[in-house]
Amino acid sequence: MAVLDALLALSRYSQGGDGPMTRPETFFGDDFIPNDIHIGCPGSSEDDEEKNDASCVLVTGPNMGGKSTLMRQCGLVIILAQLGCYVPAESLRFTPVDRVFTRLGASDRIMAGESTFFVELRRGTATYDGTAIASAVVKELAEKICCRTLFSTHYHSLVEDYANNHAVRLGHMACMVENECEDPSQETITFLYKFITGACPKSYGFNAARLASLPEEVIQSGHRKAREFEKSTISLRLFKKLCQFAEDATLGNTHFASLIQMLDNL
Repeated sequence: MAVLDALLALSRYSQGGDGPMTRPETFFGDDFIPNDIHIGCPGSSEDDEEKNDASCVLVTGPNMGGKSTLMRQCGLVIILAQLGCYVPAESLRFTPVDRVFTRLGASDRIMAGESTFFVELRRGTATYDGTAIASAVVKELAEKICCRTLFSTHYHSLVEDYANNHAVRLGHMACMVENECEDPSQETITFLYKFITGACPKSYGFNAARLASLPEEVIQSGHRKAREFEKSTISLRLFKKLCQFAEDATLGNTHFASLIQMLDNL
């Protein structure tokens, strides 16, 4: 009876959509926003074709932007598909998956506007150690194990390290940033919940802090300190690139342009 009950549940779910591939019912007037995920297969654009062998997707984006939801969806869709059930997608092409490993936080309260600051790989250690560990994990997964991976991170130095690595594809949850004054700490973020190519420029953590009702003076103090850290980090990266430029005379205008951009950001 239990097996029959499960099969009937899958059948009812599969017949509940409005097309050959079903999608979940929407509530509270929300729109369904489709997101394309290509892992280890050719994509539809020229940029996708260049990294058609990438098995690892490095996912960035603001807090509450939909990163965890996107990753959960991918895992659940694969499980549903291998159960023989229709999935909430316009199309799905995949090779069989023998297991799914996850490391996700589950204490978000999105309906209440609350997101978890969940630190995955650096908890209990220093920031630089955490970045190094995360980088080593990405390298192992992408270049040696070669399993299909969705790796969410707020380490933007990690994104820079793998920007030109053909085993890693970059993607982020899109958002729209508005600021009616010159104070960057007063940015207003609108989440678009759309997964697009490339890396998110920053995590917009102060927006999440404001949504969590932290005192404004605490946010302003944190923003000043963050700016100091950012300048220090940019200076170190600039020094590293200058050393590379001095040692390798073949580096062209692209490398030089990145140096100019770093100087502008100081």
